[in-house]
Amino acid sequence: MKALILAMSMLPLMAVAGQKIDEQISVPANKRIFIDNQRGDIRVEGWDKAELKISGELDDKAQGYRLEVENDRIEFIVKMPRSQNYGWNSGDGSELVIYMPNSSELELSGVNVNVVASELNNGTDIDVVNGDITLDTIKGDISVETVNGNVSATDLTGDIRYETVNGEINDKNSNGTLRFTAVNGDIKSTTSAEEVRLENVNGDIDFKLNKLKKLRISTVNGESEVHINQLLKGAQVSYESVSGDVEFFFPDDLSAQFEIEAHANGKIVNELSNDKVKKAKYGPSSELEFSVNGGDADIEIDTISGRIELRKK
Repeated sequence: MKALILAMSMLPLMAVAGQKIDEQISVPANKRIFIDNQRGDIRVEGWDKAELKISGELDDKAQGYRLEVENDRIEFIVKMPRSQNYGWNSGDGSELVIYMPNSSELELSGVNVNVVASELNNGTDIDVVNGDITLDTIKGDISVETVNGNVSATDLTGDIRYETVNGEINDKNSNGTLRFTAVNGDIKSTTSAEEVRLENVNGDIDFKLNKLKKLRISTVNGESEVHINQLLKGAQVSYESVSGDVEFFFPDDLSAQFEIEAHANGKIVNELSNDKVKKAKYGPSSELEFSVNGGDADIEIDTISGRIELRKK
């Protein structure tokens, strides 16, 4: 099998730029699929065949491609000139459609690449520099990273990690555990994940959380709106902000104890109980501690120069 794949991969190395590609090979069990394409648009779909199918057109500047078995994975690499003097930033990038076994793990990297991936059951690792990433119906360990681009994801399940520097993240109907890391971008999530963690700078947050066990948010210069449908017994919520307002919406049957601090003229608004905010004797700060319905969950909120509002759904 390895010799066959190697033989197939050698011929395209002599091909001209912008060549068409139409390859289909068998994929042994437990082999990861690794894809490296520096420019263009890639769509990856999982199917129930033990085969990898690649079709479309290569980058105008490509010097062929390599397709072979390498240890525990199958590699498909579009070969580009190493020297910038080749001017490979001009021309059109690759336009590829890839079908792979839905039981295989996907690993994909690129520079200026937009990626669409769907129907994969064994995890995904996507890392690009400039480009949007769109995911649908993927399970397993999922890691998504782009420097300049948006991330849109629907129906992901597993250990999910999103990261972007300049771009928005929109997560819908996820389940499992979630971690967001973003700079200069808004984050939206409608999720049933029981553990959620977020670190954000210069962006707004809009969370709709179903059943929550652990939530940790750290944000700077952004507005936050957090809707919690249910706090599981013993849940922990931690929220820290600098120069950002937050609205928390809690269920009517909330059972939790609160510890809230607002510094540097921050403000606390409490609509959950009749407990009053206490002003500091010295300095522009305030605090509020109270418990409702037995205090099963533990909620800590801290802000510098921000407004904290506690509301019922």
